[in-house]
Amino acid sequence: MDTHFEVITIDSLGHLLPERNEKSHKGSFGTLLSVCGSAYYRGAALLSCEAALRSGCGILRLASTEKVCAAVASRLPEVTFLPQDEDENGAVTGFDPDEIFNEFGGITALLCGCGLTNTQNTARMVHDIIRNSEVQLILDADALNCIAGDPEILKEAKLPPIITPHWGEFSRLCGCNVKEIETNAEYLALKFAREYNCILVLKSYFTLIASPDGECFISNAGNAGLARGGSGDVLSGIIASFAAQGLSALDAACLGVTLHGRAADECAKRLGTVGMLPHDIIYDMINLLKER
Repeated sequence: MDTHFEVITIDSLGHLLPERNEKSHKGSFGTLLSVCGSAYYRGAALLSCEAALRSGCGILRLASTEKVCAAVASRLPEVTFLPQDEDENGAVTGFDPDEIFNEFGGITALLCGCGLTNTQNTARMVHDIIRNSEVQLILDADALNCIAGDPEILKEAKLPPIITPHWGEFSRLCGCNVKEIETNAEYLALKFAREYNCILVLKSYFTLIASPDGECFISNAGNAGLARGGSGDVLSGIIASFAAQGLSALDAACLGVTLHGRAADECAKRLGTVGMLPHDIIYDMINLLKER
């Protein structure tokens, strides 16, 4: 398979940023439903929610356990909450996606997976979400771990989902070891995106974005300061925010990746790669957006 990846930067994609004019209202910038978090990973939900709001999402609804909702509410009162039952693992027991969509209309994108944990309940819920969601899906972290043994489920999504695995998660999805991915990342990314009809964001020290129709891009933005738990939650929140605001899945993925990487580079200049934390990146992203 012949592959050619186009290098992308925030400067080349800045024109994709949704415009905010004087007649705008909160509904103008989409409604994101986030199904994230668990008792052990409350911060993952918080990071993805804050990143989504800070990158322009109009309304954000978090469906998670009471403990996760309480943790997020203490930092982000702008989020609205859909508290769910918790199982013995501190994870969401599951819910009917149709019921959520019917009761809370206007949802334009759905982010699932950040800090979710991988249990029988969450796996069943993730499968239901993929099969039944009518809006753009963004699947990260444990949502991908929940389908690692059954990537065929991605073909049942109503729209090609955006998936954001790092190399370890991707190895479980595609059945390759990490060494094979490191050696042949471009080929495997494009092959997977085509076979499973998804927008693949493959994360490592560089990031590849591959689409089902063969479009493929690479971002070299970012640095070793991103090698820390929580960085992927921030990225997923940004991508989901742009999808909720109406960008195409591919544009949302490309813009989110480049903005996240560039913000990380600015953060490293300010704090250094050792001391910078994922939540610090959000504020450098704000400054980049302010300049646009």
